[in-house]
Amino acid sequence: MSSSNFRRLTAVLAVTIAVSAGCSGSGGGGDTAALKVGIVCGGISLAALTIDEGEIDGVDAEQVCFDSGSDAVQALSGGSIDAFIGAGEHVVRNRIKGLDVKGYAVLSHTPPYSLVSGSESPVREVSELAGKTVAVTAPGSLSDTELQRAAAESGVDYDSIRVIGAGTGATMQATIEKGGAAAGMVSDPTLTTMLQSGRFQLTWKPEFPYIALAVIAKQSWADAHRDTLAAFVQGARATQERSLGDLPAAVAVAEKQAPGLDRTILEEVVETTLEQAPEGLVVPESTYADTVALLEEVGQVDKGKAPAFGEAFDFSLLESP
Repeated sequence: MSSSNFRRLTAVLAVTIAVSAGCSGSGGGGDTAALKVGIVCGGISLAALTIDEGEIDGVDAEQVCFDSGSDAVQALSGGSIDAFIGAGEHVVRNRIKGLDVKGYAVLSHTPPYSLVSGSESPVREVSELAGKTVAVTAPGSLSDTELQRAAAESGVDYDSIRVIGAGTGATMQATIEKGGAAAGMVSDPTLTTMLQSGRFQLTWKPEFPYIALAVIAKQSWADAHRDTLAAFVQGARATQERSLGDLPAAVAVAEKQAPGLDRTILEEVVETTLEQAPEGLVVPESTYADTVALLEEVGQVDKGKAPAFGEAFDFSLLESP
């Protein structure tokens, strides 16, 4: 072989090796693991910030949108997603049913939905909802649980309220604005945008501890993919810490979830999102007890049937190796 042909062959081999390395998705010499994460989209969450920031070590996380937590749980059970960002009630209820789900990090211990009605609506308080139509994201979802709590607090029979599913974001706003519901359960950034417009009023706001957002996965899957799930929950904690120290950078990342949203509103929403996440993404057993107590109060869980805290949550993956 001539020296020129040898150089050409060497060059071809070098390009082939480089392309193969790029296609393998490796980072730091190891393969990148794929992770499909179900999220009820339409808002800003620490999980979405973590995925969009793209700093999860060795994991290529993909956000899969759902209209409600109930739909996401079905997808998790069926295996079309690997993890789900949902309320603690999904862990409690599904473990009671025999599904081996568990929570591995808590991204929010503050309920996200508030009850909003039109500024011209005669409905000013929860006590006035009997006989009225109220929109939640979907029946059986966290927004529905919050509505049940609001009704119980005000002495309103939940069954006297006509509850409909209206999704999130623009569809929820349109349902309230066009008279499809007297009020609706809304979360940020839609909540802040609606209230600042002057066309809507705040009817009820939750003020109690509750495991509102957790990283949930089937225990069998988590046991088989511990490194992948550990990288994700530790990545979420790292995003939390970085964002608290550099809010403008976090807001820049959040723009991917809410393009075109007023910058001032987005900053407020991101700051609130970060404040709602517990330190280290871990909650004490007392917060779990409060969550279970609410589920028992509104009749979603029979008293004494909820799994023990240690059976429902496992925070060991947050521990650095």
